[in-house]
Amino acid sequence: MGKCAWDLVTDHLIWVEDGIAGLPGGLADDRYACLACWEPVMLTGYKLDAKVSPYFRHKNGADCADPKREQQVDAEIEVVIQLRDWVRAIPGFTGTVDILGEEKGGRTGLPPVVIARCGDTAVAIERPGDRLPDPETVRRRVRAVREQHGVERHVWFLKKDRDQFGQFGTHTVRLGGKDTVHDTLAPNEQQQAIISAGGHVYWLDGKLVLVPYGIHRFRHSVRAGEDWTNWPRWRDPQDDWRISKPTPSPNADYWGLVPIPLTSMTRTRAVFHPAQAHQVMDELYAGQERRYRWRRNHAQELHATRNAPTTPAADAEAADAGQLIPPALPEQQGAVPEPPAAPAAPGQTDGQVPNIPSAPSDSPIVSPAPPDDRGSAPTPEPSLSPPAPPSPLPSTPPADPPTVPPPPAVPAPPPYPPATPPAPLAEQRPRGLRSVLRRLLGGQ
Repeated sequence: MGKCAWDLVTDHLIWVEDGIAGLPGGLADDRYACLACWEPVMLTGYKLDAKVSPYFRHKNGADCADPKREQQVDAEIEVVIQLRDWVRAIPGFTGTVDILGEEKGGRTGLPPVVIARCGDTAVAIERPGDRLPDPETVRRRVRAVREQHGVERHVWFLKKDRDQFGQFGTHTVRLGGKDTVHDTLAPNEQQQAIISAGGHVYWLDGKLVLVPYGIHRFRHSVRAGEDWTNWPRWRDPQDDWRISKPTPSPNADYWGLVPIPLTSMTRTRAVFHPAQAHQVMDELYAGQERRYRWRRNHAQELHATRNAPTTPAADAEAADAGQLIPPALPEQQGAVPEPPAAPAAPGQTDGQVPNIPSAPSDSPIVSPAPPDDRGSAPTPEPSLSPPAPPSPLPSTPPADPPTVPPPPAVPAPPPYPPATPPAPLAEQRPRGLRSVLRRLLGGQ
């Protein structure tokens, strides 16, 4: 049992839900043909008092030679009829269905095409099933539709095949300053045939239409004066792509898909024109030109920086920079300055070192006292090292210092200022070797 048949007399599709008024019942001299096997069928339930809805069946109650195909044809044509009714609902549009590009009785696997008209403009809309026929049948359909109806655009709305999508992952593009992800697919021979014959291929994804553009992968050539190696945060700056639009060129590596609302295809022109998708493609093209220029300029800048000639002045400056004294460590920058040496105790000569414990590296070097001219015994030369302070810590006898020439004379330190109590400081953990030694030796 089927809902549709082809009228061999009028060359039109019969969909029983459209009504059968004026059609003869029964076999009608083999007027009706099954769209699955193209055998004659008869119209049943056409009488007003019939207890069943009208339908087509094969003669003598036999089943279709291809029952699965019969069910598939009914489902596909129902979609075509819904598309035709949607076209008719658009103000100013009319819609009809037709089978073109094949001899009646042949089985191409293509449902009838919807011919949408608005004034003098005609658009052919295809809504094929899961599989397209061979490329030659596709090209024949496109040529026949153009010749018989003079259509301005021949668009094919395909189902989104999960096996075809995702072979190349997704494609990230830059639109309006933001990253946008587009689906991609690898086109098959039938889809390439539609494009080459002048048709347009779109995919339906819910209420969205996916409009393709070509993606061509390539590598930037290295020109003189450019450096494309070791770019920070770049895996391979030479790897890039370009777009082919408004339809993909035959040599595209794969196709990217711009999603737009289905209703936007009839907003500006009544020809199912994807103007919104073409605007996105124009933006992608302008972005790729800016991307090319930026990468070339950056490669030239890197080459100029990495290959700048060195001059004697630059070499001298680099040598001086290597001899600069390094800055003080943090613990040295925050160290409290050492107080000046205390004045000599009563009975102590200027040549004697006051008995104040301090680190050897922090003690000033005192020159030896001049000899006494009154004939008394010469005063022994004081040692360069201060005497060991009394400490409970065990001490080891100092080793004999090596004989060195006496250091130059150092002027006597200024008088010790009056003792003023220092401001209380916060308790800090001493850091650095010098501070640790000062603490162990009884200093601050």
